[in-house]
Amino acid sequence: MLGLPSGRSIGVGNFTMDLLQCIVKTGKRVPAVNQIRLHLYNYASRKDVLEFSAKHAIVTEVYGSLA
Repeated sequence: MLGLPSGRSIGVGNFTMDLLQCIVKTGKRVPAVNQIRLHLYNYASRKDVLEFSAKHAIVTEVYGSLA
C-alpha cells in the first residue's frame, strides 16, 4: 500500500508498547496514528504508550464507551 499514491502513511490499532517499539525500530515508516481504548480506569496502564507516542510524533486516537 505504501508504494501506491494513496498510501502516504500508516495507522495501527491497539499496539502495545512492545509493538510500537518494534515497528519504530525496524519499520521503514513510523505509524502516523495508533488507535487505542482509553478511559479513566486504564489510563495509568496506558501512560507509557501515550508518552512513547508523543515522543515519536505518533498521534493517539482513543475510543471508549460513553457510559
